[in-house]
Amino acid sequence: MELARTAGTREVTVLRGDLEETGFDRAVKESGLEWTDLMPVEFMSNTLEWADSVRDEGVVREGFPDAKSAMVHDADVADVAAAALTGEGHAGEQYRLTGPQALTPPEKVRVISEVLDREVRYVELSREEMVEHWHGQGFGDSDVAFFLRMRTDTPAAGYTVLPTVEKVTGRPARTFAQWVRENTAAFTG
Repeated sequence: MELARTAGTREVTVLRGDLEETGFDRAVKESGLEWTDLMPVEFMSNTLEWADSVRDEGVVREGFPDAKSAMVHDADVADVAAAALTGEGHAGEQYRLTGPQALTPPEKVRVISEVLDREVRYVELSREEMVEHWHGQGFGDSDVAFFLRMRTDTPAAGYTVLPTVEKVTGRPARTFAQWVRENTAAFTG
C-alpha cells in the first residue's frame, strides 16, 4: 500500500473473497487511500464446471440441493468496479454484490434446461461424494472445509438478494438465465 501511495494512487477497489477481514483488507483501510470493497457472493461463471456433463450427458451431478446462492453475474461485478473506480461517492463503501435471485442447485439446473431448451437432469451427490470430487479437483482440506461450510451452513450473506448492483450502476442485476444465454456455447459445444 505504501508503494501504491508513493506511485500516486489515490483510490483502491478491492475484490474480496473472504467473509472476514484479512490483513490485506486492514492494510488498505489504514493506507490513507480512498478504498471501496467489492464482495461478490458467488460468481455465476462457477457453473461452467457443469458444462462438460451438461453438454455430453445432459446431467449435473452436485450435492447439497437445498443450498441457496444469490449468484452474481461476472459482468455486474465488473460494472460496479468500473463505477467505483471512475465515479464519485464510493469511498469507504463495502458493496456486497448479488444477483436478483437466490437459487438452489436443482433450480439452477432447471434454468439451464429451460434456456438450452433440452432436458438437463440434476443428480444429487452425497456429502462424501462431493468431498471426494473436490479433492479430485486438487482442492486441499481447508478449501473443502470452506465449501462444506458454505453449503451446509450458508451465511445469510450468501443467499440474501441485495439491490447493490442497481444502486451503483443504475440498472438491475443480470439474471442467471441471462448468463446461461450468454454462455450457451459452453453447454452445447
